Amino acid sequence: MGGISSNVGLFSGINTGQIIEQLMALEARPRIRVQQRVLALQQQNAATLDINSRLDGLRRAAQVFRNDQSFRRATATSSNDQVLTATASVGASPGGYQFIVDRVVSTQQLLSRGFADRTSSALGLPALTVESDRARLARDTSLADLNNGAGVERGRIVVTDSGGRSATVDLSRAATMGDVLDAINGNGTAQVTASVRNGRLTLRDNAAGNLTVANAAGSNTAASLGIAGTASGTLTAQDVYRLNTNSTLASLNDATGVSIKNVVGENAFNFSLAIDRGAGPVSVTVNVGEVYRWEGTDPNRRLVLQEGAVSTVGGVLTRINDALDDAGLTTVRAEIDPDGRRLRLRDSASATTTIAVVEGSDTTARDLGLTGTTSASGSLAGTRVFAGLNSTLARGLAGGSGLAGDGALNFTTRDGSTFALTITNDQSVDEIIAAIEQAAGTLAGGANRLTVSLNPNGTALRIKDNSTGASNLTITGTLGSDTAAALGISTGPAGTTADTVTGANLQLRYMSRATLLADLNNARGVGTGSFTIRDSNGTDRPVNISDSIKTLGQLIDQINASSPLTLARLNPNGDGIQIVENLPGGANGATKIRVTDDSGTVARALNIAGEAAAVGAQNSINGSYERTITFAPADTLQQVADKINLAGAGLAATIVNDGTGTTPFRISLTSAASGRAGRFILDSGAFDLGFRTLNEGRDARVFFGSSDPARAVLLSSSSNTLDNVISGVKIDLRAASADPVSLAVTTDTARMEADIDDFIKAFNDLVDRIAAQTRFVPDAPRQPALVGDSTVIALRNALYSTLQGKNLGLSGRFDELVDVGVEIGQGGRLKLDRERLRAALAQDPAAVEQLFTARTLDPTNGTIRAGGETFSALSVMGQVEQFAKGYVDTTDGILTLRTRSIETQIRAQNSRIAAIDVRLEARQALLTRQFAKMEQAIAQLQRQQSALSSIGR
Repeated sequence: MGGISSNVGLFSGINTGQIIEQLMALEARPRIRVQQRVLALQQQNAATLDINSRLDGLRRAAQVFRNDQSFRRATATSSNDQVLTATASVGASPGGYQFIVDRVVSTQQLLSRGFADRTSSALGLPALTVESDRARLARDTSLADLNNGAGVERGRIVVTDSGGRSATVDLSRAATMGDVLDAINGNGTAQVTASVRNGRLTLRDNAAGNLTVANAAGSNTAASLGIAGTASGTLTAQDVYRLNTNSTLASLNDATGVSIKNVVGENAFNFSLAIDRGAGPVSVTVNVGEVYRWEGTDPNRRLVLQEGAVSTVGGVLTRINDALDDAGLTTVRAEIDPDGRRLRLRDSASATTTIAVVEGSDTTARDLGLTGTTSASGSLAGTRVFAGLNSTLARGLAGGSGLAGDGALNFTTRDGSTFALTITNDQSVDEIIAAIEQAAGTLAGGANRLTVSLNPNGTALRIKDNSTGASNLTITGTLGSDTAAALGISTGPAGTTADTVTGANLQLRYMSRATLLADLNNARGVGTGSFTIRDSNGTDRPVNISDSIKTLGQLIDQINASSPLTLARLNPNGDGIQIVENLPGGANGATKIRVTDDSGTVARALNIAGEAAAVGAQNSINGSYERTITFAPADTLQQVADKINLAGAGLAATIVNDGTGTTPFRISLTSAASGRAGRFILDSGAFDLGFRTLNEGRDARVFFGSSDPARAVLLSSSSNTLDNVISGVKIDLRAASADPVSLAVTTDTARMEADIDDFIKAFNDLVDRIAAQTRFVPDAPRQPALVGDSTVIALRNALYSTLQGKNLGLSGRFDELVDVGVEIGQGGRLKLDRERLRAALAQDPAAVEQLFTARTLDPTNGTIRAGGETFSALSVMGQVEQFAKGYVDTTDGILTLRTRSIETQIRAQNSRIAAIDVRLEARQALLTRQFAKMEQAIAQLQRQQSALSSIGR
């Protein structure tokens, strides 16, 4: 409403501005009343929104009990935090548990001999080769795998030598056969030597006399190891490590496993059997992968997974025999060969049945040892797939090609003795070693004429001549088919004057199509991503590796499908993949093959990122995990360390200054991965770096469930964290200790009570605010905004009713919140009786949880309607949650609709105010014009009067 330029008329002397203001004040009285109404509505709206917000807070507090699983939270308390700590998550199993932390995880570390300086002198190291410990020809068999997977009863054995010296050897903490050998050989009393020969544990009396091994009192360990008994000279254990139905497929073929391609389809198969009983061959298809069946009818017919791929030898046998049964060949069986080292197929009803195995699209049958031969004798024995105790297969040498040559070995020792033997791919490396020693015979004192072992790296044979004489040590093979040369032990016809011959790296295959990508790079995997292969025609082919690709075989197939003019395959040494040309007709391209990562680092992790050396015969990329780091002749110790660190070989090199003598500088090499998975082999050739092992890299070892390790469950981990021992509990190992540590996992009642306290606070805050906004205050100049508000009063009454109600559709020990200590106190405020709650939890925790969390949505058959949803069961707390939802739902909640109604009224009243303002402005303008005309009239009259006065004078 505008003003006027002057309050007093110039001619009339009347205060027109004041008059107009007074008149307009009278006219504006309706607007004031509307403004007061708007203010009241705004106060109501603000108060309603406040209650809505607090009620929503109550809803969220009620929801916490089921969403955050308040009653399933747990806490873990260790009796010794310096040794072991733990964190319990929701759903952890309450209880008391005992652990003995035998050792924490360690990382392999080597330290070299000393050098005079680090940055000045040339070291002279030509190259350094780094490879995974899996390339070793020996294994350390887990005791848990012995006795058909039943394991060994850990405890104590008593060893008595021929001199009557007895030693009680504690094997209660032994986890592997290596632990057993170390414990026996390090007993310090009984003079015996333990070793593994021909797949069996053997004990030799050092004086070649009688020795006895017996169970210690209360233990059955000697019998469990198959070594209990007495013998003269050497005691050989029973064969306790054999192929059995519990053997995992992953353990076959020196732990390179069995590749199984899963094909979606009802008639999928991995290989087939050709059985001819004289009436023509019958083909029997065998699927050891995923099994699918059609279900439903068109148009809803679909393939449904019925069974997963098998993972054990027993699973394979069952699938084969089921297929034979389906074909009506019930007398033909797949079984484990009596030698316990291979599978066989046998017709028990005919010795003339012809049996053959035909490979499918993968290498499944070959990996099972079932291809390559046909038998017409009613029995087909597969190739060997199981090496036995602490050894590897000869057929796994040379990257899986096996022994080269005819197997003939000829020896002449220094004392002039000669002997010959033939070795085969059907043997294990351990059996070959034993066969050579046995063929060599013994010296006069009973010692072996030859000692055959593995070199320090465990990758080659080492033969030591224990005899003396004028002859040279001579080892030869057959000319043109020389197995001795293939083993790297051939001396040629002239022989050697040295007493020891060390062979070449025999390149044991330790990867196959079945190798899990997650196991590569010291169990760090290769990740996901994409890379591009430029083939020898110069064409770029993208390759995408997703997380659905799990094995090396799947990865190879993906590469070959994406890049048809290159071929991915396992490399010749069986320690990586290789990318070679695959042009039609075997032609050579004009472009060097190149592989580059696009996203992620998959190619680099596979060691195939880079470019081929040249076109032609060298146009390939070998992703071997045997990494050779080359050095310049002038490289110093520091430069050598730097090049090792840049090579990406999984080692960290540092220079250590021990501060002593004239050669204080040493190079320290540490694996990038902890535990057994991080172990590596190092070969510096003829250059002696003098490395000694500071730490061999061992997995953490823990005994669980008993204070006696012999009766406890043995656990191991490649990290200091145990995640799956107790459901819902993560255990962190801090230090080793001989004393047991107790771990108590209990329900986290403190957190639970805190959640109940939060609910109670939210409830009391809400009812306090409702009371403050609805209570009439006598003699107050202004009453609260919601005095007499029926909606809010009804809300409060219904809330109390709901809170004091019972579970619906449920039966249990506790049916009301008051039963567990949540009760209405003075002034209508909610309170918690903690003692009553704790007593209820002790009596029936499930019933308490049900009271706070149970809710079963059932739109079809439910009879409980709450908060716009239908339930067949609903707890009291669930009813509170749904009650609150019915008021605060952002779409159709009662308070939501109420605030919308108030806001609509406010908008309507504001529109009335705007209309009144327009009318008032028009009225003021009219009054202003009328007074202005009045002033003009008075001015005219005054001029006329003045003129008349002038005439009169």
